[in-house]
Amino acid sequence: MLSNFHILLIGALLCLLMMLVMLSMWRTGIPGVREWTCGNLLGCAAFLLYAFGRDLPSFLAFEVANAVYAAAGAAILIGYRRFFDRPIYLVWIAASVVAVFAGIAFFHYQLDSFLGRTIVIALHQAFIALAICVSIRYSPQGRRSRYPHLFTKIMAGVIVLGHAARILVHSTSNADMTALLQPSPWNLLFLSLGTLVLPILTFGAVMMVHDNMLAKLEDVANHDFLTGAWTRRAFFELADREFMRMRRSGRQMALLLIDVDYFKKINDTLGHAEGDQVLIDLVLRAETVLREGIDSFARVGGEEFALLLPETEVTQALAVAERLRLLLNRPDPQMRRPPYSVSIGVAVSRPDEPMRDLMRRADQALYQAKQEGRNRVMLQSA
Repeated sequence: MLSNFHILLIGALLCLLMMLVMLSMWRTGIPGVREWTCGNLLGCAAFLLYAFGRDLPSFLAFEVANAVYAAAGAAILIGYRRFFDRPIYLVWIAASVVAVFAGIAFFHYQLDSFLGRTIVIALHQAFIALAICVSIRYSPQGRRSRYPHLFTKIMAGVIVLGHAARILVHSTSNADMTALLQPSPWNLLFLSLGTLVLPILTFGAVMMVHDNMLAKLEDVANHDFLTGAWTRRAFFELADREFMRMRRSGRQMALLLIDVDYFKKINDTLGHAEGDQVLIDLVLRAETVLREGIDSFARVGGEEFALLLPETEVTQALAVAERLRLLLNRPDPQMRRPPYSVSIGVAVSRPDEPMRDLMRRADQALYQAKQEGRNRVMLQSA
């Protein structure tokens, strides 16, 4: 059977492993990673101090060991606060670590009490877990999955309840437990569970970092690197979902294809940098006429863009297209980009019409707009 000494060594090893995992994420630049790394380094040091406490000066075994463990929990909390961009009350967090140091010293030198020392460290760790739970509760959920948030909140809640149970058991069995390394059943149980606290909280952080990284990769894959508009692939995925919803509701949907007039001439005469500025300006201006969370705007070709307008009929689609054309044709008073105009093809969905047919009709309307002189809006109804 494992002794308390071996359990503490296992706790140190777990913290070391979680520290190495966090070190592998440093280059991501995600807030909180450095604090979580530091927290596990401190946790590893604290468990080693606990494990070898009988061979160390009492000041290291009691005051320093518990203060380092408290600092480890504080670093984990700061990491969560930084990750969620929440205020970090550093003075109060540091004061809690100092309070642990002072409380342990009081129950070591002034009133030698294992129960008192247990209550001090248990209350601090419960405070850390509760603060982490609150930080997650009032912060935005993960962009891909809610599971990391839910897992960490539940684990933090379990930690709070575990420390409450620890205080209760130690209070009612004070005569049986007088030291951390004493091999009593309850001491062995709470020590085993206690070594998992920092690794579990860090594991929740790892899942959140992973979720954050996946969200960033998805964002890069779905958005055009130059303009920030949706990519062609992402646009068609959005359109397919919108088509399914449209068929259930029985409402119409409009598609606008927008092409910059004489774009090749702009590139050839003014350079590709100026051409890029035109594309960036087009997207920035177009976004001002979009309905947030409803319409989808994408770059589907070199200088060709698509605008999907759910729940939009013919007259509304034409009005939006004309407003967009006039907006894009407006001169730039600060001359940050060359003047340009656009041609727009409009098509409105028909019952049971696939997306490719709607796209084809909008493309035909765009071709007609260019054939008739450009800088105009054309509706394809045939």
